[in-house]
Amino acid sequence: MSADIDRPAWLGPYRLEGLLGRGGMGEVHRAFDTRRGRLVALKVLPAELAHDEAFRVRLRRESDNAARLQDPHVIPIHDFGEIDGRLFIDMRLVDGVGLDRLIAAGPMDPRRAVALVTQVAEALTDAHAHGVLHRDVKPSNILVTGSDFVYLADFGIARALADDATALTRSGATIGTLAYMAPERFDGGAPDARSDIYSLACTLAECLIGRAPFDATSLPSLMKAHLTSDPPRPSRIRPDVPPAFDEVIARGMAKDPGARYPTARDLAAAAQYALSQWGPLPAAAHAPAPAPAPAPAPAPTPAPTAIAPVAVRGRSRILALVAGAALLAAAAGGTGFALGRTSAPASVQAAPTTVPPAPQPPSTASPAAPTTTPRPSSNAGPIAMGGERAPAYVYTVESNYPVTLFYTDSQGDQINATSVPAPWRLEVDTSAWGADATPSLTVGSTSTKGDTTVTCTITDDQGTVVATQTRESAYASASCAVFF
Repeated sequence: MSADIDRPAWLGPYRLEGLLGRGGMGEVHRAFDTRRGRLVALKVLPAELAHDEAFRVRLRRESDNAARLQDPHVIPIHDFGEIDGRLFIDMRLVDGVGLDRLIAAGPMDPRRAVALVTQVAEALTDAHAHGVLHRDVKPSNILVTGSDFVYLADFGIARALADDATALTRSGATIGTLAYMAPERFDGGAPDARSDIYSLACTLAECLIGRAPFDATSLPSLMKAHLTSDPPRPSRIRPDVPPAFDEVIARGMAKDPGARYPTARDLAAAAQYALSQWGPLPAAAHAPAPAPAPAPAPAPTPAPTAIAPVAVRGRSRILALVAGAALLAAAAGGTGFALGRTSAPASVQAAPTTVPPAPQPPSTASPAAPTTTPRPSSNAGPIAMGGERAPAYVYTVESNYPVTLFYTDSQGDQINATSVPAPWRLEVDTSAWGADATPSLTVGSTSTKGDTTVTCTITDDQGTVVATQTRESAYASASCAVFF
């Protein structure tokens, strides 16, 4: 039992089944919600915060805002409130580890670092579009599943605490938070989305160099470093990191908020471009020679370099077909994507690709708001029960820039790369996936020539569109996701 938080067997309707973690912001328990019959992650805040009326009001407001976020990379909040004098937040239970623990094992392969940070960027971009700031983006608030699907945690609690410097200090979370805090927050300036972008750049830097951006260990020295010291240059610390990442980190961690990337998605797009400057990706000795045409093989385990594996029911895995986002040298544009599924591996066959007319210049019209079709009902998904055949799905990517696809093996080593013009089409036979199979598709597209538009669509074997989304961006990067 901790000194400041009692851990009874029960907290109201929640049966506490084990401590998942403890920090300055409280304890997180694996708990069973007897009202709804489900396992959850239950964060119980320090007892003294329940007596702070101003904090209680902020927590309710920010938790309510965070609960409305629908991005798949944000841990859903089920409920929040107070039970027996303790403030709590009921969240989805995620089977994953903190990014900080992965980094503790050593610097990451740049491909994996970019893949993980790209997913965090999507969560932040969606939150910022809804007027929600995180204010505590750092590796320990990022959970990574076994398939490298990423969740960003602690939206509500981080914002509520950040509004109260006394509460933050009292929580004991100061050092861990300040290591990633934007300079303007030390000067009393009002934080905005660019403050989160600074923290995301710090996180990317830590993934690449294996430590926090600044070595300072005391509060004064840490504050001074953020205010006056140059950001780290990953390529000087790790020769195997492309030098283009130095500029990504420098801009993302710029002292002047106005000099940073305008959105988290733009930072991710710049990181993807930096990755493309690596040249041919290192291949393992056992990797087969590149094939002349796309022919991805099913993989028994997830590829760790997936850009954004989409959340699905059951134990998530990723097809051996994984896309890396890269820019074509000739077309100055590219698209990366990932397919999601559950259950056993499926056979994958690429349908004949229709070559469209040459890509047209990006539209100069103002970027339109994202449009998404309503999620279909649960019976729209694949069915493999009672001897019935689950439908095949057709995944279609349309973009105003050509598509660059990277095929990798189960270890993430490149075995083939090919370029095809958009739209790109893939037909997947999902009949072997099992009853809980869920079609999903995530796409990211970047260019260096103005507006970018990307559309991803899933069509069943009857020709019915079950999910589609279009994204337009004036910042030369766009991404979309369809899933249910």
